[in-house]
Amino acid sequence: MIYKCFKKFFKYYKEFKYKYIGYSILSITAAFLELLGVALVYPFVAEILSGNSEHAYNTKSLLIGLGIIFLFLLKNAFMILFVNLQARFTNKLSAFIKQKFMLYFLYSRYQDTYRISLAQKGKILGLLTPNFVNNFILRLLNLTINIFIFIAISLFLAIKFPLATLLTVIFAILMISFQNHIYKPMVTKLSKEISELVFLHNQAFNEAVLNLKNIKIANNENYFNNNYVKTLNNLLNTDRKLVFLNQIPPYVSEPFSIMLLFVLLVIISLQTYTSPENLIASFALIASAMFRLTPTISRIQVNFNGINSALPQVIEFIEIYEKYKIYEKTKLIEKKEILTLKDNLELKNIWFKYIEDKIILKDINLKINKGEFIGIAGATGVGKTTLVDIIAGLFVPTSGKLLLDGAKFNGNLNIGYIPQEFKLIQGNIRENVAFGNSIIDDERVIDSLKKAQLYDFIIDNYKNGIYEAPFTDSVGFSQGQKQRLAIARALYSNPDILILDEATSSLDLKTEDEICNVLNQLKGEKTIIVIAHRLSTIKSADRIVYMENGTISAIAPFENLINISQGFKELVEIAMKK
Repeated sequence: MIYKCFKKFFKYYKEFKYKYIGYSILSITAAFLELLGVALVYPFVAEILSGNSEHAYNTKSLLIGLGIIFLFLLKNAFMILFVNLQARFTNKLSAFIKQKFMLYFLYSRYQDTYRISLAQKGKILGLLTPNFVNNFILRLLNLTINIFIFIAISLFLAIKFPLATLLTVIFAILMISFQNHIYKPMVTKLSKEISELVFLHNQAFNEAVLNLKNIKIANNENYFNNNYVKTLNNLLNTDRKLVFLNQIPPYVSEPFSIMLLFVLLVIISLQTYTSPENLIASFALIASAMFRLTPTISRIQVNFNGINSALPQVIEFIEIYEKYKIYEKTKLIEKKEILTLKDNLELKNIWFKYIEDKIILKDINLKINKGEFIGIAGATGVGKTTLVDIIAGLFVPTSGKLLLDGAKFNGNLNIGYIPQEFKLIQGNIRENVAFGNSIIDDERVIDSLKKAQLYDFIIDNYKNGIYEAPFTDSVGFSQGQKQRLAIARALYSNPDILILDEATSSLDLKTEDEICNVLNQLKGEKTIIVIAHRLSTIKSADRIVYMENGTISAIAPFENLINISQGFKELVEIAMKK
């Protein structure tokens, strides 16, 4: 499975493939420097013990000793550089992946992404991507360099001490296999649990933060706090167990390595040597080699454990990457063609379904003339918002067609959208009105605020005017003022069509009346489409579309619709009782 995941990395990240290969080649250099440092121990000790001339032996042994010191300093400097290069590599890879996902979230069709919850998006960017980069790719690089070091030192020892080397290799294989057999099932199980617990933790956090106002009003702080604490503790406890298991290998390997060292020294002692100096030098060489091999074996095991613990998230990450075809998203950034409404917009025989057996809209036929004020009414769940989402280009009909001025179109309409819940962004009033436009036209901002009947309030209450930033976590304006700000934002792009999706449902009657006055002043200047829970909002509409069971059952002005639609009449009667 590790190999399959690694192949996917080479397949989907070709930009990083050759860098990875280059870093793997650098690992050979690190292993060679480690080998030289170990190999020079033998002649260094032998020279000290067997020198004939005091001056000669001091000079030669000093040079060898200085060479050993230089090699270790060079090796450590090289490793510092290598670690820095690794960090740059993994940071760029992580940024590349996250940018790819953000491209998908922002530029893909809304109907492809709207079902991915906030918690799931947080999991992709906050857990799955870091695990793939740091606990898989980075650990593979670290594993590579330590395997090369182990092979290089083992091959050198095999030439001089074949039996001792054989025992060392057998020990390493048994130690790693034993620990994999013990730890792998446990870390894999814990890793899968963490993946689910991160999602639940993100979900609990989002539920608490996004519903804070309702929670305070309902006095349900304890429930949401306990739910968050529960998910947090479960996540931390599981993560603690995983961290603990990943830290065990060095403490298991070390005592066995010491025992192995004594065994190797005994074996060497039993062999025949021409002089005691060679025996002592061999002892020093074996000790030096074990000094380097013991942490190397531990690091191999730690990286294996880390890779195994990350593997469930790596597999999940790759599945998501392939499911949403993130590898294709480099072509998503392109300038959208914005089409102009000159005469009318028509929906012909529109059908829509989210899933195969759940039809939302059935045979919708609707013609909207430029400058017309259209209201959309009906009970909850009849498809009102879906109909508007199709007009806005967020959803593509399952069948049927949309006509702009009598012709099918592929571009985007110039639409200003006002949702039920308006979200502020960081920044001042003008930046909230311009909403993501890098070049802001202050005159257009002021004009939009005036049309939304909000400019006078801003001038009277804020000394910096549109440059004021009165928003702190979405407070600073009343709900009605926020809705007028939403209208100003929608008007800033000078849209042909203005869409309100139940934008007055949470307002008091006075504020709703003020918003209705704004709409009436825009009537004729803009094509207005309003989904209304409160029928008073659309009373002055030119026509009202009444929907039942995913179909349009009647279209007429308010007073006429009461007479021709029993369902609409009942809605009006219910509204009048409130």
